[in-house]
Amino acid sequence: MESSPGTSAYRHAVAQGHGRVFQAERDQHITEYHTHYHQDPHAALATAHPGPESVRVPLAPRLRSPVRDRRSLRRHLLDAAAGTSTTDSVHVVHGMPGCGKTAVAQSIFDEAVREHGVIGLWVNAAGASSLRAGMLSVALDRGAGQDEVDAAWARRRPPADLVWHYLDKSPGRWLLVLDNADDPALLEGGWLRTSSRGTTLVTTRHGRAPLWREADTHPLDVLDIPDAVEVLQDLAPGSHDRAALEALARELGCHPLALVLAGSFLGHQLLEPVSVDEYRRRLHDDPNTILDLGASPGERDVRRLISSTWQLSLDMLADQGNPEATTLIRLLSCFAADPLPVGLLTSDRLDVTALAQADPPLAGSRANHALHGLLEQSVVALLDVPGDPGREPVRCIQAHGLLLDSVSSRIPLDQRDHVLSAAATLLKQILAVRAGVYPDSQTVRLFVSHAIALVRRCAAGRSTSLAAALAVVRDLRTQTLDRGDYTTAHLLATAVCDTAADIGADSLTDRFELARALAGLGRFAEAAELHRSTLAHREEELGPTHPHVLDSAHALGLALYGLGAYAEDELHMGRAAEGRTEVLGSGHPDTIESVACLAEAIGEQERWAEAEALARPNLAVAEQSLGTEHPHTLISRITLAWVLSRRGPWSEAELLARSVIDGNEGNLGTDHPRTLAARDLLAGILLRQGRWNDAEEAARTVLAARERTLGPEHPHTLAIQARLARILTGAGLTTTAREISATALDAAARVLGPDHPIAQECRRAHREATAAPGPTPTDENEEQAQ
Repeated sequence: MESSPGTSAYRHAVAQGHGRVFQAERDQHITEYHTHYHQDPHAALATAHPGPESVRVPLAPRLRSPVRDRRSLRRHLLDAAAGTSTTDSVHVVHGMPGCGKTAVAQSIFDEAVREHGVIGLWVNAAGASSLRAGMLSVALDRGAGQDEVDAAWARRRPPADLVWHYLDKSPGRWLLVLDNADDPALLEGGWLRTSSRGTTLVTTRHGRAPLWREADTHPLDVLDIPDAVEVLQDLAPGSHDRAALEALARELGCHPLALVLAGSFLGHQLLEPVSVDEYRRRLHDDPNTILDLGASPGERDVRRLISSTWQLSLDMLADQGNPEATTLIRLLSCFAADPLPVGLLTSDRLDVTALAQADPPLAGSRANHALHGLLEQSVVALLDVPGDPGREPVRCIQAHGLLLDSVSSRIPLDQRDHVLSAAATLLKQILAVRAGVYPDSQTVRLFVSHAIALVRRCAAGRSTSLAAALAVVRDLRTQTLDRGDYTTAHLLATAVCDTAADIGADSLTDRFELARALAGLGRFAEAAELHRSTLAHREEELGPTHPHVLDSAHALGLALYGLGAYAEDELHMGRAAEGRTEVLGSGHPDTIESVACLAEAIGEQERWAEAEALARPNLAVAEQSLGTEHPHTLISRITLAWVLSRRGPWSEAELLARSVIDGNEGNLGTDHPRTLAARDLLAGILLRQGRWNDAEEAARTVLAARERTLGPEHPHTLAIQARLARILTGAGLTTTAREISATALDAAARVLGPDHPIAQECRRAHREATAAPGPTPTDENEEQAQ
């Protein structure tokens, strides 16, 4: 390029140093000169200093997809930028890495410039040098002379004062974006000010800085599902199934950067197109690698890569004297993306782990400092999770699932077992059974997902901590089965079987417990199949009379009872009762339970005298051996009550049933399946006595609890619906009875099959309701009230 007169001398004066000089003639191209100083570099800065190529365009990759969601925020910020609102002149948009802060700023910048004639000014505030260079370039743009800027560079005058002097004198309204201001300390000393001439928009990961106190702050989170799907469709248009895209969006946690990377990858596979389902499979195997493949070729901005965007915050915290934050987030990455109670991270709990020997070390006394750092950088969020009824909310922290996956995959191999072992130790402490007392249900509810996630992390990394993690999950599985929380028990049992699949003693126990959970969920056919297999393996390994073999025979009988296969149930339950009597004795709780269940199998086959002959002496043995209120005594008592409810006397049956309800409520709670079974039986006894109001109250109580805990189509829920319909028919409320029985019959036939005993009971209830006289005035009044 030809140089104009005088420029060669200028270049000669500065072309001896290490900076960069840009020269352009008119509006032509820019030539870059690498310079090498022979003079004092500080003196040279007075006449030549590096700066950004532009402050009039966003110094960020152009948007690949329109900004989705954020509609109210964008409208609010655009009004502020255009000067049409009276909001504060400083706005701070903050949130986790990759949540779209820069994208929001870009969209506001572009629209304010294009539609409202606002002067757009963009400065990279990620570092001290880029901030200073950018702001002084803003001063030049707003009318400062080169000599004034040179003086500011040389510290002969305050640079921030110079910049704001010219911003305040600007003849046109401006929007100043300070992007990536993740270290607010860099803005201290006057770089951030208010002005009547324009609006300043700051994007930052640091949402808790004192510097933002006078600003209007706006937190950003992930997208909603519909907006997340639109982002994927923007970048990967075509015939992708929307349901598959929704599933992908959920797996990505609707994280904006991840959505952009995933959509870009799917949209650019020309030679060998990749389906959404295939992408999801690859995402499961290695999320970091597959997501980063969606970056533009030659992408160097670590903020645009999933594998490294989080690391920026951790590096910054380490530079600020908080290296412990790295070890803390590694610890958190062992758990699930669900809220994690902060009580797990108290100093006394952390100090019994080996994290003080980790690299970087994390002593309990430094945990609070480390957590504050993660919160300030929006790596984690603080939230209050509602407690159980009557209990205070639980303070928790939560991190995005992609962050946890990314951090987990980058834990150095020599640190991985230390961290996983610490996570297992922490869970074992907080979920331990003390003096035979289980942790409360709220604690279990909050930690179940984290225990499952830990097992899967340990299994994926083949960690030596897998055994400890499995022990925690197995303990939780036992607790939830005993509580009658079969949904949670099934999740835990499945997680264990998925990670400990080899046939062996422990594995057989895991399969046995999974089958128990399936039976509790009403999935009796699956439970029976799994129990048969487990019984065969146990018998082969342990012999026919081993207690574990008898456990399997008993459990198989229960599953067959649920299927209505009463004769086969009697066969296996009889084996369990006989074997347990021989091996354990007639007064052992397990023996008493098997004998009670055998009496029920016999009773279901209409052999009532034989059933009572088993049930009555079994209750006497239980009361003598275990006491009147022992849980297994109550099992034997409810069996006798059930037999008597079918053959009389009803008065004795009612007394026994009420006794069991009281005992189970005290031992197990009002919603435990055994409590509900006893109240269900009471409703049937009252039905037989024609005590319609009392029977309806009992039945509706059971129905509400079962719908809440088991679901509307669980076999036990359908059974109580049939009973309630019969009660209402007897009370003359036939319209309601017909509706309830019709719904129950449809579900029972579909879920259980038309020949299942519960389906037959629903059919009988519906037939009775249909054949009964039309609605009575009482029934009409009830319908009007509803």
